[in-house]
Amino acid sequence: MTQSDVAKQTVYALSTVSAYETGTRIPSADFAERADKVFGTEEVDAKTGEKKGDLVRLQRLVEQVSVRPWFRDRVAVERQAAEIREYESYQICGLLQTEDYARAIVSSVRPILPDDAIERAVALRMTRQQILEPDDGVPLDQDNAPRLWAIIDESALNRVVGNPEIMRAQREHLLTMARRPNITIQIVPNTEGATCAFGRAFAVLVSQNNSSVVYFEDIGTARYVRDRDEVSRYMLVFDYLRSCALNDKQSIDLIKGTRNES
Repeated sequence: MTQSDVAKQTVYALSTVSAYETGTRIPSADFAERADKVFGTEEVDAKTGEKKGDLVRLQRLVEQVSVRPWFRDRVAVERQAAEIREYESYQICGLLQTEDYARAIVSSVRPILPDDAIERAVALRMTRQQILEPDDGVPLDQDNAPRLWAIIDESALNRVVGNPEIMRAQREHLLTMARRPNITIQIVPNTEGATCAFGRAFAVLVSQNNSSVVYFEDIGTARYVRDRDEVSRYMLVFDYLRSCALNDKQSIDLIKGTRNES
């Protein structure tokens, strides 16, 4: 069975199926269920109704070993989000990174990670980006893409991650992503000076039912804030950051390196 056959029968995009087969992305639970039906490996517990097909079991195992426990909630909430508001000061947001940029970022972790751990982390990051991808045929795996509003400090653009070629490709990728209707990218210029977030990165993930969670990442751990008052405070901080940032057109010019400072 070809990748094209699997794509048609699971109602997934061909590019997605190809990424799953080559290991550059982690298959979703929904894809595993559909693939079990296609390959005849589906199995359902007669008492509980739980799906226990071969690929469903493997998918659960892959997620367990590929996603750090403290990051698992972020991935789960992200997949169900209607809107993602993210502020980054040190690096480009994970949802907007190229594969080479992501690999360079992950490789900077100390103590140094084994090569297979680095590749798993990069695969996870590329998999997360799947939620933002449009598709001409609007297949099931790419429908209802959330809105991403990313605010990035200019310093993250100027920091050479990997090498200049990787940074050039990363800037081009940002320009491509900024053209998508569900993505807005704003840059806070260095000339703005100190801002109300003081360089502390965070993300606000808003679900379909308008409940929200704030996510912070630290070295080797993460924190989730669900208290309504505290979430509201971070939403207000994000609004202030938007007012400090260049508008989307000016931000694109800065990413291109063509903005006139005068």
